[in-house]
Amino acid sequence: MIEFAKSLFNKVFMFLALIFVLSFLIGWFLPIGLDKVTSLSYREYLFSTYTVFTQFGFLMFSFIIAFFVNKEYSNKTILFYRLLSYDSLKFFLNKFAVLFIESLILITIFLSVVSMVYQDFSLFLLMVFLLTSVVTQYILIIGTISLLSSNILMSIGLSIVYWILSVVLVASSDKLTYVAVFDASNYLYRHINQVFAQGNNFISLSNVLTVIVYNLILFLVSVLIGKLMNKRWLKLGID
Repeated sequence: MIEFAKSLFNKVFMFLALIFVLSFLIGWFLPIGLDKVTSLSYREYLFSTYTVFTQFGFLMFSFIIAFFVNKEYSNKTILFYRLLSYDSLKFFLNKFAVLFIESLILITIFLSVVSMVYQDFSLFLLMVFLLTSVVTQYILIIGTISLLSSNILMSIGLSIVYWILSVVLVASSDKLTYVAVFDASNYLYRHINQVFAQGNNFISLSNVLTVIVYNLILFLVSVLIGKLMNKRWLKLGID
């Protein structure tokens, strides 16, 4: 409960909601502005929105995620967490849980509105799964980087560097799929494009498993780092 209260008090939830509003708006205006599309179908709009989340997500989400974690360092509240029997792992998992739940709520709300406007819910479950998975990736990667650094600008910078390197690596070899599963140069993006274009309502089981395994790997890496850096976490919170 304390993390949800902090999210509301520090306006994290509000800014997160604004990021989602911006993402859905960009998903609408990009095809109209760049491709000169006069009207967007339900499928075209949702795929455009998915593209916005996957291609610009690191830029849009890095600040708010880093802020939510790094603010505790700058405010010197780590000792307070320690008094509550927190360690670095519990601290990270609580931050992750709040951002994940808030994102899931916002994704569900926005997709519900879009589906009601189009009077079509055929892709609702698929989009909830995809967007939640994409945002989970950002929370885990940026959150872990922010846990390692007490400086918000450093956290954002390292997150952007990670994003650029991952895109370059995936583009260079098909064997590096798991470096950036959601990137447009990856086969998953092409498969999702085909699903939307062909009128299907869900992706293949193998691709569902790919997404789940990818985020599971990220989660386990984050947990390992969170478990091992307890002393550094305390040090960063005091210095």
